[in-house]
Amino acid sequence: MKRWQRLEPTIVKKFGYRTMVTKTFRLPDGTVKDYTTKDAEGSGAACVLALTTDNKVIVAHQFRPGPERMMDELPGGMIEAGETAEQAAWRELREETGYEPGELTYLGDVRYDAYTNSSRHYFFAINCRKVAEPSLDEGEFVTLKLITSSNLLKMPRLAI
Repeated sequence: MKRWQRLEPTIVKKFGYRTMVTKTFRLPDGTVKDYTTKDAEGSGAACVLALTTDNKVIVAHQFRPGPERMMDELPGGMIEAGETAEQAAWRELREETGYEPGELTYLGDVRYDAYTNSSRHYFFAINCRKVAEPSLDEGEFVTLKLITSSNLLKMPRLAI
């Protein structure tokens, strides 16, 4: 299979903190087609499966406007300009939970789907210690949960 040829111009539109990117491609059969994708090209997020020193899993419980419900999530967030995925994971864990990892291991990255430009980087943290109170962004309201690993496996709706 031949790689598609990307044509210009690329159209970028911002909607609040969301970005939509329209890309034009010449397909292998010669036709030209536009595809609208979400998130800025090259953007990413980091999240952490974090265990405390007594092996409790740190979970962020918060309301999410898309599904309009409370969700249990692994702590994490967007990678900021000039920041590595590891630095973002460390920062987000501390900001959302007040915990810092004793050891942080990179697990890999995942693309959500065929129409998303960003990637999500996953980390595993052990020996996490509470070092501060959470420092949440404006409009962010997180309740911290510490659960056992066996209870984590029983949570089918954990957002990762």
